[in-house]
Order: sequence, then structure tokens, then C-alpha cells
Amino acid sequence: MGIKHLVECHCYLALFKKNEKIINHKFPVYSKLDEFNNLIPKLVKCNNCEAVHHVSEIGRSELRPGKDQSTIMLSKKDLSIMLPTKIGNIFNEINTDISNFEHALDIIESKRWGESIVIERDILGEIEQVKIMTINSRDNIKIQLEKIDNLAIKRGEDK
Repeated sequence: MGIKHLVECHCYLALFKKNEKIINHKFPVYSKLDEFNNLIPKLVKCNNCEAVHHVSEIGRSELRPGKDQSTIMLSKKDLSIMLPTKIGNIFNEINTDISNFEHALDIIESKRWGESIVIERDILGEIEQVKIMTINSRDNIKIQLEKIDNLAIKRGEDK
């Protein structure tokens, strides 16, 4: 079993460079849990600056300076080889985050058929659209789109 969560890096996206308050970049990590639901520590690279982080708690990490050039962590290419071709091809085509590769591999290795992964998301106005992959078996996947209305109070309902 595992969990997808965000960890914060020391870097920021160039998009926010001109903001008065610098907002540090957060990136998704897929972490496995042991039989007692404790997070299994691991090293990951930031998907923006490639700084190496040691993740030992959900939502928290510690930088590992000087390890940015390390190739010891699994890459998308490594994980793609271990996944069924159909899933690997889809992930590579849409350039999804490495956390989705790890999540899919964990589902397949644990045979948790029917589990879903959000592989893409986009916000269109007030609606968030997500692309979801459901892994029904090693060779059977389903991809569907879902819309999520992000407004807590709809127009016309606030009196």
C-alpha cells in the first residue's frame, strides 16, 4: 500500500519569480507504507530543480545537498521498463509525473485491481478536469475524464 503526497523544495517555479512573496515549489511523491502504516523512507529528486530529498514523513522531506547528480534513484525510464507497455507508453506520451509510474507499479505488484490514479489535471474556469486511469488487471486499464466543480457556493445560491 502507498500514499501520494506533496513535499516542498527550496526552489520555486519561474512563473512566480516576480511575486513579492516567494512560494516554494511542491512536488508529488509516491511513498510506500509498511505493515504498520509507517512511511518507508526514500530518496527522491525534485521535478523542478532535481535537488535530492530524503522523504521519511508524509508531506515532509530533508534536502540532501551534493547528491543532485546521483543516479541511484529510479527514473521514469527504469519504471517504464517494469510497467506493462500500454501503461508505460501512456505515461511517457503525456509526460506524467514519476509518482504516477511508482503508484501504477505498486498497484500491479500488489494486485490491487480496480485502483485509480489521477494522471493529468487541468483547471478550466471554475471546473477542474481530471484524467483518471483505473488499473483493472495487468493488461486491462480504463481511462476516463471527470469534472470537479471547485466552487463551494454556486452563483445564485448566495442570498
